Amino acid sequence: MFSNASPKGPAPCTHCAYLFHLLYLEVKVLKEHTMEIHRFILKKEEEETIYRDANYVLDRVGISKSTLLRYQGRGMITVAKIVNKKKLYRDLDVERLRKIYWGVGE
Repeated sequence: MFSNASPKGPAPCTHCAYLFHLLYLEVKVLKEHTMEIHRFILKKEEEETIYRDANYVLDRVGISKSTLLRYQGRGMITVAKIVNKKKLYRDLDVERLRKIYWGVGE
């Protein structure tokens, strides 16, 4: 069948192997650049994000603590991070919940 056959199948021609190698190197560089861009975007978002504590959420939305916990359980608002045992929410999520709760359209 093939003169250079191996147990796994025919060996690729040298030209194809070279092209695959070049393609691999290009894809590797693209992946590194993509990861760099992704890290930059995450860092930028983190810098621009405003975090609010639960008391702010209660006052801003006009709900009780039990309602906030219920909405958390339903996934309508999520805890962005916990600092010193305090739950913090993203301001964007607080405003979205406020609009949903009061039926305010955009």
